[in-house]
Amino acid sequence: MKNLDHRDPHKVLNYIKKLENEVNAPAFEIERREDIKVNIRVDEKVAPAMFKKDPLIPNGYIANALTIKAMRSDIFVLGDSTDDLSSVHECRCGKDLDVQFWKLCPYCGENLIS
Repeated sequence: MKNLDHRDPHKVLNYIKKLENEVNAPAFEIERREDIKVNIRVDEKVAPAMFKKDPLIPNGYIANALTIKAMRSDIFVLGDSTDDLSSVHECRCGKDLDVQFWKLCPYCGENLIS
């Protein structure tokens, strides 16, 4: 999957469909997708790239402002593991980040999606 552009969710979906066609069997149940909205609010006491359960909002989370800005809103979660779509990028700040989850570095703010 070296040639797959993990930054574009449509290309990832097309790649999965291509794999399914090649093996003539579904790899994931893409047509039975479920969109889930997660409530995340700002709390600057939370470390970068981290999320904590929100003490005020049931099933909500808190994170610092840069982490919230950095995270992708179109995250693919397929089954029990996201390893199949993992694409690690080393940021200039030295942190390894999986671009399927981040559009900016949650540590320094560098743009990961060109």
